[in-house]
Amino acid sequence: MSKLFDFDIDEDKSRQQADKLLTQYWRLKHVVISTSSLRSPSYSHTPKPFSGDNATEKRVIKALEAQRTLESIDVALSRITGINGTLLKMQYLSAGKLTVSYICDELGITASAFRKHKKQALLEFAESYPSDGLLIFKE
Repeated sequence: MSKLFDFDIDEDKSRQQADKLLTQYWRLKHVVISTSSLRSPSYSHTPKPFSGDNATEKRVIKALEAQRTLESIDVALSRITGINGTLLKMQYLSAGKLTVSYICDELGITASAFRKHKKQALLEFAESYPSDGLLIFKE
């Protein structure tokens, strides 16, 4: 008997990818915010030595990529409902680093339930993320 969809997700590697991306959330935020300090070019009559790269252009491209990634993170998180979505937001998106015990107290769960929910939430996030790269399939 053949399966309609014949693929197996490597759950551990997919969770690791999701964790790695969510851990970068605040760094991405800072990249986006830092582009607000970009200035217009200044002009003078003195010649400047030519350099082959444009640092401002590279910063803008990085900021656009970071903004797109943040939007994808928001989309994926909006698809995760209940305690799993709340747990991920508290763990990764809180402005201050919240401890596991604080999150457990806020959610009214034990540390073992926290680990169980986090494993499931990271997998749900990887499945919900709109771009490629988070879901890893077994060979």
